[in-house]
Amino acid sequence: MALTESELRIARMAVAGYTNEEIAHRIYVARRTGEAHLTSTYQKLQIRGRSQLQSALSRTIPDDPAGERGHDQERAGGALR
Repeated sequence: MALTESELRIARMAVAGYTNEEIAHRIYVARRTGEAHLTSTYQKLQIRGRSQLQSALSRTIPDDPAGERGHDQERAGGALR
């Protein structure tokens, strides 16, 4: 089953190291809404948590040019430091 655009965006931020609270703040949703998207993502990717997310995403979207690196660079630029 494919990830929605929201699930993919949130998954990338989680891989980049954003906390659930930071993700929610960044995309203007409640923390629990962001957590629900992550839970759905874990179920779709058949993983148990964040530690497996990067590997699962790379298998699912192997040619993703932005991936988590785009969010790492954005974060390093001072967006959430």
